[in-house]
Amino acid sequence: MSNIVEAEQHKKKGNSHFSNKDYNKAIAEYTLAINKAPNNSVYYTNRALCYLKMKNYGNVIADCEMAIKQDSTSVKGYYMLGQALTEQVDFDTAISNLQKAYDLTIADKGVFSAEIVQALLNARKKKWNLEEKKRIERESDLLRYVKGLINAERERQLQKVSSKSNMFSKIVSSHPPDVQEKMDIINQAHNEKLSQLEQVFSQSDENLKVRDLPDHFLDKISFNIMHDPVITPSGITYERAHLKEHFKKIGHFDPLSRRECRESDLYPNLAMKEAIEDFLNKNGWAADY
Repeated sequence: MSNIVEAEQHKKKGNSHFSNKDYNKAIAEYTLAINKAPNNSVYYTNRALCYLKMKNYGNVIADCEMAIKQDSTSVKGYYMLGQALTEQVDFDTAISNLQKAYDLTIADKGVFSAEIVQALLNARKKKWNLEEKKRIERESDLLRYVKGLINAERERQLQKVSSKSNMFSKIVSSHPPDVQEKMDIINQAHNEKLSQLEQVFSQSDENLKVRDLPDHFLDKISFNIMHDPVITPSGITYERAHLKEHFKKIGHFDPLSRRECRESDLYPNLAMKEAIEDFLNKNGWAADY
C-alpha cells in the first residue's frame, strides 16, 4: 500500500473523529497522515482546525504556515492563520493573512468568503478597540499630568503669598485680609483652569469613551468606510469604486452572493449614504478607520 493511500485512510479516520468532536484522536490521525505524505497541505489545515477548536493558537499558526509552505493558495491556511493571529493580538499580520484568504476565495469564486469577511471585520474591530484603549489611557495620563502641573503652580503661588504673612498667621491663626484675598484669587483662577481643562479633554466625556463604528458602514471588499455605497441585486451594499474594480479584475458577479452582476445593475444606497454622512459629521475620527 502506498504512502498516499495510507495517508488518505488516516485522514478519513481523522475526519470521523473530528465529526464526533474528539479532537485529540483526530489530531493523532492527521499527524499520521502528515508523516506519510508531508507535502499535502490539507492534512496540516485539518489538524490546524482541531487545534483552533481547542484554542491552541500556537499550533494553529505552525500548521497553517506549513500548509501555506506546501500550497501558497491555501485559503484555509491563510484564514485560520489570521484567526489564530487575531487571538494572539498580532492584528496587522492577522488582517494581512485574512485579506489574502479573501482575495483567493473571491478570485476562485469560492463559497467561503462570508466567513472570511466576518473574521476580517473581527480582527479590524479588535485592533481598533486596542488602539482606542491605548488612546484613552494616553489621554487620561495627559489629563492627570496637566492637572498636576496646574495644582503645582497653584501651590507655588499660594506659598509665595502666604510666606509673607507667616508671623501674623502664627499670632491670629489666619491670614491678613489682603493676603487671604490674593489667595482666594489664585484658587479661583486655578479652579477655572482645571474646569476649562476638563471641558477640553472630556467634551461631555466623549473623548474618554470607546468609539465604535457600525459594521454595516464598512465596504465588504476593502473593509473601509463607504463613501459611495451601492446595492447589488442580491441586496448587498458595497463601495462603488471597489465593486467596479472587482468587475474589471475578477468578473461580473456579486463577491458574496456569487450571483451575476454588472455595473448597470447597481443602485445607489441613498439611505446608507445619508446615514454614513450624518455619522461622519458627528464623528470625524471615523474617516480614519
